[in-house]
Amino acid sequence: MNRGSGGIILFVVVWGTLLSPESAHGQGGVSSSLSGRATDASGAPTPDAAVLVTNSGTGTEFRALTSRDGTFVISALAPGTYAVTIALSGFKTVVVNGVVVNAGVPANVRVVLEVGGLAETVAVSGAELVQTQSSTISTTIQADQIMKIPVTSRNAMDFVTLLPGVSTVGRNRDSIVAGLPQSTINITLDGVNIQDNWLKENDGFFTLINPQLDAIEEVTLTSGGLGASEGSQGAAQIRFVTRSGTNEFHGSLYEYFRHDALNANTFFNNRDGIAKPKLRQNQPGVRVGGPVIIPGLFNGRDRAHFFVNYEEFRQPSDLTRSRTILSSQGQAGLFRYNSAGGVREVNLLALAEARGQVATIDATIAKLLADIRAATATTGSITNLTDPLVQRYTFNTRQQILNRFPTARVDLDVTKKHHLMASVNHTRLESDPGPMQDRVPFFPGFPVTASQASQRFQVTAALRSSLGPSLVNEFRVGGSGGPTQFAREFDPSMWNGSLAPQAGFQLNLAGACCGLANASSPPTPSSRNASTRLIEDTLNGHKGSHRLSLGMFMTQVEVWLRNQNLVPQVNFGVDPTDPAASMFNATNFPGASGANLNAARGLYALLTGRITSITGNARLDEKTDKYQ
Repeated sequence: MNRGSGGIILFVVVWGTLLSPESAHGQGGVSSSLSGRATDASGAPTPDAAVLVTNSGTGTEFRALTSRDGTFVISALAPGTYAVTIALSGFKTVVVNGVVVNAGVPANVRVVLEVGGLAETVAVSGAELVQTQSSTISTTIQADQIMKIPVTSRNAMDFVTLLPGVSTVGRNRDSIVAGLPQSTINITLDGVNIQDNWLKENDGFFTLINPQLDAIEEVTLTSGGLGASEGSQGAAQIRFVTRSGTNEFHGSLYEYFRHDALNANTFFNNRDGIAKPKLRQNQPGVRVGGPVIIPGLFNGRDRAHFFVNYEEFRQPSDLTRSRTILSSQGQAGLFRYNSAGGVREVNLLALAEARGQVATIDATIAKLLADIRAATATTGSITNLTDPLVQRYTFNTRQQILNRFPTARVDLDVTKKHHLMASVNHTRLESDPGPMQDRVPFFPGFPVTASQASQRFQVTAALRSSLGPSLVNEFRVGGSGGPTQFAREFDPSMWNGSLAPQAGFQLNLAGACCGLANASSPPTPSSRNASTRLIEDTLNGHKGSHRLSLGMFMTQVEVWLRNQNLVPQVNFGVDPTDPAASMFNATNFPGASGANLNAARGLYALLTGRITSITGNARLDEKTDKYQ
């Protein structure tokens, strides 16, 4: 049976900032603010100037007036490129193009108004863009930069490892930020945490959702100087933003391809006579975005936009596996070992018979070892090792991977004061056999094999509302999660069939003698889901040089786990109180080391089926209150 377990963690945070130049953005906020100051040629402030901020891609407009000191603030802006227009009677109109607003990183513009008529326009493309709104240390990479970096996996998380402050030792999943523990990392997509929070303490760089390169607008890494609204969730913030549609239709159709014909075999495979592993990797995809248009009914330019991306990862391939097996002599009970005088051999069964001990090979063990030896003759190669008792068997086994990554986003101006954004990201992973815990057949054709499957999601919706000339509210809800199933096909009958039978147990060959490979992976199917739910609200206002930010968020994390050993494990050995223990001495094994004697005891125990312990578990059935 399976066992369910769970936990709920609630965080409720309320923050407030007064008389501060920094605006709050929520726990993983993807919105930001754009502020500025307008002066005349003498440096005097220009109050009551009309400020128009326009998203260059979607045409969405935001308006404000400069205060007595010439400053303005527009809060809760989505990441993107904007044009800032400032107009005041008696001065030329100034248009600042190419103002980039990044996720969670406030931007600032300073302009000088020249005396003239409103109809006269001064276009500025190189205005002074300074960062005075936040002390955070951040790096942002835009979509066009992301697309130019070759990342084989096309997982944008692998791209983050290239950013300053990220250190990677081993695989990308082991990366750390600014030397901090992985538990301090908070990874969000459109403001919603996408980490597997069951593993966050020591695997915080791992995400449930795999953000794909073509689906991401930008990624921002912030590693210092966080405010109260952000730091409560982690000292290092990695923010992904889903692409959005614009007023122009854009899209692409792509296919990334790898083939083993383009690869060379490895040195070790050539040495061992193993064929080159087969590899066919295809990554087809399509993306399209633009205005929502229904001919004759609705034209969404400057108002409604969509973006859709779909990508697959298909990889039928070979996995190369090496197993340690008994030599033919070892299977027959002939213990061979290295000594100062060369290789020596002792017939364990004859020795046991002479001492009145069990001198026949257990029938279950004999059948299992025979099936292992027969399997090695079907494919692969066997190499002798320095230890004459064992050999190395190397072979290729097939694996099929099919992953799907659909993404969708919609942006809608409900009214001129209310903007709604919603996005969905899905990751569906299927691997047969599963890569975790080596669920491949341990020997060709053996019955114990299983897959790994995941259905993961992230969804978010955000409403930006202008409540007044200087008051903006942003409300966000979202969640992420989805179950992952390991070895769901496992069944106790796999350990008790006609091929490679283990009598309904997991026979621990590896623990018996000389590093032997077991006949199967552990009988431990499992599944888990670590889901996250978010409710967040932020109110930003300003009056003159004073800023006010108020907000709250609640994050709920739920975890459930199911796991069990399907069959008990049998451990072999010769107990010190066993009369057979006296056989293993220097007289009967001339020149043998202590390690040799231990190996001889283990081999004898394995062949004759001498059991020292049986380990298993029973779980309390929550429906019947009985152990099963």
